[in-house]
Amino acid sequence: MVFVPRIPLTRELLGLGTSVARAVPSDLLVALASRLAPADLVQKLILAGIFVGGGWGAARLAPVATAAGGAAAASLFVWNAHVYERLLIGHWALLVSYAALPWVVSAALRYRAGTGRVHGLVAALAVAACGSPPGAAIAAGTALAVVAGRPWRRAAVVLAAALAVNAPWLLPSVLHPGGVPVRAAGAAAFAARPDGPLGTLGSLLGLGGIWSSLVVPPGHGSLAWWPAFAVVLALAAAGWWAILHRGDPPRGGAIGLLCAAGAGLAIAGAYAVPALRPAVDLVIARVPGGGMIRDSQKFIAPLALVEAVGFGVGAELALARLKAPRWRSLAAAALVVAPVLLLPGLALGAAGRLHTAPYPADWEAARRIMAADPAEGAMLVLPWHLYLGLPWNGDRVVLDPAQRYFTRRAVGNDDLELPTLTVPGEDPYGGRLGPLVRGGAPLAPALPAQGIRYVLVLKVAEWASFQPRLAGAARVLDGPDLALYQVPGAVTPVRFRGPPATPVIATDLLAVGAVAWACTGVLPAVAPYRRRLVFSGRAQEGSRR
Repeated sequence: MVFVPRIPLTRELLGLGTSVARAVPSDLLVALASRLAPADLVQKLILAGIFVGGGWGAARLAPVATAAGGAAAASLFVWNAHVYERLLIGHWALLVSYAALPWVVSAALRYRAGTGRVHGLVAALAVAACGSPPGAAIAAGTALAVVAGRPWRRAAVVLAAALAVNAPWLLPSVLHPGGVPVRAAGAAAFAARPDGPLGTLGSLLGLGGIWSSLVVPPGHGSLAWWPAFAVVLALAAAGWWAILHRGDPPRGGAIGLLCAAGAGLAIAGAYAVPALRPAVDLVIARVPGGGMIRDSQKFIAPLALVEAVGFGVGAELALARLKAPRWRSLAAAALVVAPVLLLPGLALGAAGRLHTAPYPADWEAARRIMAADPAEGAMLVLPWHLYLGLPWNGDRVVLDPAQRYFTRRAVGNDDLELPTLTVPGEDPYGGRLGPLVRGGAPLAPALPAQGIRYVLVLKVAEWASFQPRLAGAARVLDGPDLALYQVPGAVTPVRFRGPPATPVIATDLLAVGAVAWACTGVLPAVAPYRRRLVFSGRAQEGSRR
């Protein structure tokens, strides 16, 4: 989760640069927030918001009449292998969209039933869109599945709302010069994979199955773990049996949520079926936006919500069978903490794996030097790797922070280097400089013609091998963590085409307008706030009693 003290406000934050708009608008919102509060505080508020907002939404969505049922649903939704794995791999923006999902479903159910205005759904979809594009697409697809049915105009309204709030990243992707690059080569490397003896399907049902074995929770999916989680699944199944047999009007919406969960599970597990692999490769390579399914495990988000809601209702049904108040209280406590007991490794910062790391003073010194130089030119970042182990971060491998830290354009290698293959990058500037950096020729004489004014050398990996090749460049900073070189000679600026600014900014204004319009209908409804249970009228009456 790479945050920097102050992200520069550039065209890239609007999706107008050469990079694919994968961090739009999340990086822009973080950049603006970090001008109102310290960036490390913003980072902590986002992390807390994921757990509080996601848990609150799941508890509010579950059709329960007791606090124990809602707490059980909240506990499972925010404390599971999916959340653990995405936190450790750094996908905080995806988890923002994940935390918004129960609120999206809640608003979609009310809109389908005619008991809620579309304003709330637009607002919830906008929060999901503030996370990651795949997370926003998952939320929009889930909302469509919940609302689908007669009258069909409701689904059309939801689709239009989803397109409006997702336009800030969607339109730059559509208008990206040459289209969004297709990298089907990594489909097998990023496909969901088993983390236990029950195969890929079993891992996905346990809300795990991510492609990286380095972030799998300890003991998850083992033969000792599965019997306990089977009890959770059994209670969730019992809860959904009760939801579907209550005969309330929103039953069609509940079925829509189940269909979204089933579709997400099918997408997540498709590559595990050999007969389906050619179809998955074809979708990634040929269908616009198909690259989203490459890291397919993220599509189990609706399944996590279904399991959490069912678990909350099932826990309440089980507690109702206990007559003695003492035993009921003990059982309620056990059920609420069951997800934590099943995944204790998430506690205490994933048992110490997650912690903060302050940037060394060298970074700020380099930033000041380059910011004070009025001359044009970008900054080359070495060593030539996208992910690096930094000693001041405990040698944990992280995404190169230089891409966000400095005011000058940072040009680095965006090839994704995996143990078995390298997925080519998408940045044309990195692709242009790659052959030069990988070669053995001196760098300093050739860099001005490539638009490079500075070279930042992080003192990790094979950094020392670049020192002889930078002969002739002036070393303006030499600290324990990095060195900064200024390239001699006049720099010839290098320009790359990005998406056209006018339509992108126009759609940004459209999205802002849609959010502002949604707020006009949401804010009056939350003052005074009254809890609404959207699945079951019977449960709602029980909560009032």
